[in-house]
Amino acid sequence: MVVRSFRRADAKVASGLPSEQRLDFPASARIKRRADYQKVYKRGVRVTGRHVVLFILQSREREGRFGVTASRRVGGAVVRNRAKRRLRELYRLYLRDRAGRAHDIVANARRSSATAPWMELEEDFINCLQRGRLLTTGHNGGGAPAPRE
Repeated sequence: MVVRSFRRADAKVASGLPSEQRLDFPASARIKRRADYQKVYKRGVRVTGRHVVLFILQSREREGRFGVTASRRVGGAVVRNRAKRRLRELYRLYLRDRAGRAHDIVANARRSSATAPWMELEEDFINCLQRGRLLTTGHNGGGAPAPRE
């Protein structure tokens, strides 16, 4: 028996429409090692929001990286993974393809990040980015559609 695996990221982009663009989160854009997380925690700027805490460190790399943590206080494995997926999506929508200075960002999910309404979580994330000086205050956050849950 032959089992075929098909991932959305493997699909070829035919027309370049937003619905057909790659929506993956490549390994080069992730913070993976514990030492890298510790460096961002130690040297970075802490920005606290209602649903998320961001640690921001200017990077020497060409591209910025993003890491997400969710402790067991957030909830069980399913709840933690949902909170992390939501924060990764916000990063992808607002910062991934941004030109300019690269930053390493670690987002710590709070308990409410998994259950908060999408618009409230998005507003809190944008507010934290603005206070961390990664987005301008005139940024319009209403352009991103809410993901299906």
